[in-house]
Amino acid sequence: MQATLRWPRRDNIAEWAGSSWYALRRHWRRLAVFIAPWLLVTAAGFPLLWYQIEESGRSALIGKRDQALIQGSDLLGRTLDRLGRDVLFLADVTSRFPANDVSLNSGIAQVYLAFSNSVPDYDQVRWLGPAGDELLRINHRGGPAVFAAANELQNKADRPYFAHSIGLPASAVYFSTLDLNVEHGVVENPIQPMLRVASPVFRGDKKQGVVVINYRAQRLLDRLEKLEGDADLLLVNQEGYWIKGLTHEDDWAWQLSRPGHNLKEQRPGLWKAMQSADNGEWEDDSGYWAFHRFPVGSGLLTSGDATMIRGDELGLTILVHVDNHEVIARTIRGKLILSALAIALGLMMLAVALRLAGSLEKEASHTRALQEANQALSDTNQQLRLTQKELARAERLSSLGLMVAGVAHELNTPLGSATLTLSKARQDLAGLEARLTEGLRRSDLEAYLADSNASLALAQEAIRRSTELIQRFKQVAVDRATIQRRKIELGDFIPDADPRLRRWDISTGVRLELELDPGLVLLTYPGPLAQVLTNLISNALSHAFSGREHGCLRIRATGGDLHHVIITVADDGKGIAETELSRIFEPFFTTARNSGGTGLGLHIVHQIVTELLGGTISVKSTTGAPGPTGTTFTLHLPIVAPATPENGDSLVV
Repeated sequence: MQATLRWPRRDNIAEWAGSSWYALRRHWRRLAVFIAPWLLVTAAGFPLLWYQIEESGRSALIGKRDQALIQGSDLLGRTLDRLGRDVLFLADVTSRFPANDVSLNSGIAQVYLAFSNSVPDYDQVRWLGPAGDELLRINHRGGPAVFAAANELQNKADRPYFAHSIGLPASAVYFSTLDLNVEHGVVENPIQPMLRVASPVFRGDKKQGVVVINYRAQRLLDRLEKLEGDADLLLVNQEGYWIKGLTHEDDWAWQLSRPGHNLKEQRPGLWKAMQSADNGEWEDDSGYWAFHRFPVGSGLLTSGDATMIRGDELGLTILVHVDNHEVIARTIRGKLILSALAIALGLMMLAVALRLAGSLEKEASHTRALQEANQALSDTNQQLRLTQKELARAERLSSLGLMVAGVAHELNTPLGSATLTLSKARQDLAGLEARLTEGLRRSDLEAYLADSNASLALAQEAIRRSTELIQRFKQVAVDRATIQRRKIELGDFIPDADPRLRRWDISTGVRLELELDPGLVLLTYPGPLAQVLTNLISNALSHAFSGREHGCLRIRATGGDLHHVIITVADDGKGIAETELSRIFEPFFTTARNSGGTGLGLHIVHQIVTELLGGTISVKSTTGAPGPTGTTFTLHLPIVAPATPENGDSLVV
């Protein structure tokens, strides 16, 4: 019985809740079987999903962190490589012009001016002589590039970018520290992050000074900031000072007198990890870090544009930081949804449990009535089965009685002949006794002996024929009473399967035709097969020719294939209606119940053929005009029938 869940109406909620709680207490064990798996799944799944949400959010941010680190390193590398190639280009061009002609109209001056105008990020482009004097300087800030006047040119021999680059070989590049621009000993305001790139100038083997480019690095820092997204993209120098820190207070702290705003003091564990490896990851209470010490000028060396790089003073390390609050913010929505789902699931499970408890209580109240009805149905079914068995037994007894009547009819002829012969022999004996009193002649004795021998021979033949009929009846009776396999030859077996086949009653107007191929030997169950043929013959005689004066019943046995034979029982009677054809093998289905039909004959045939003989049975029928009518039953039987579980492989030959 399936319970249907329906939610209670509002005016019945109190009554429903009370009865449901009572039912819940009463049926808690059965409910536990249903609810426990869901509780276990929820108890195990909720922490797992919670962890998965956290891990998913963290992994996504870690992925963005690593992507930002790659993009930042790529941007920094491309920028520094461009600076290196530009300063190498200027050094090469400068070496082609004499140092004694740097007037504003000179070729080298015009080259410097055009170069500066093409790159707005370059604050100054200079040519310093071997002694550090500025021979040529282009200023490019807040407008088009302009030449510095002669009285504005200075000596920069004391500056690190000159001192460290003048001694370098040809095609070498020097990178200074990245710091704030200082004018006259004071940090320029607003601040101007500046990076100086220099390369020596040679004319032949003679050194002509150095070329210096002042690069305004604020654009680089702005572009790094645009790459941040959910992660902080940071920059620190080799001393641990922030060039781009977590806050603006951290930036350029060593030049702006902000003690303590450096990585060494703020994150000593991270700083220590950075000193032991060029690349790595770090996790602390603030979040997740990744760092990469940038190899200055590696692209220039790899491409062969530069012969030597001096960038130890620059010493930049890129860091990417993902704040814990970002992880929480990214996962909070999923956690809230998961929590809401867990609460909703819990309430739903409670409601379902209460509703199921009520349904179980109703089910329990109906179970007893259902059990009583089932018991009554079982008793009726048992009685029906007994009735079916009795009807089947009556069907078999009827068939056996018909067979006995046929055998008795067959025995009547030889027994009548024997009776007549013995009666004549008795009369001859009485005549012989009479002649003994009158005087017996030799001729009388010889005549008596001749007649007696002939009579006894006739009587013996009649008795032999009767004995043969009785033996065949005995075999058929044994076959009907037992289920044993034995070899049979269909040409001999079928005529004996039903007594009517040996002495067909032609007075009914129905003609019998037997077409039996010779040599068809089966290892099968003769009794059940005879029962099948008897039932099919009886069915045809009872139903096919009603209302007709003439007809034909044809029984054929032919070879099907190497493993099967085909037996057909066909009539040219009135046929079976299409609406009835699909039901003829059902038990108790009959169209002649008023005339004593049980509806078991064809059902027994179907059961024997399919379950015992291991074959199949099919039926085709045609009713009404135009064309011939009739019904054909076709049996496909295996040459070797399957062994029954009761008899195993036992057989009789």
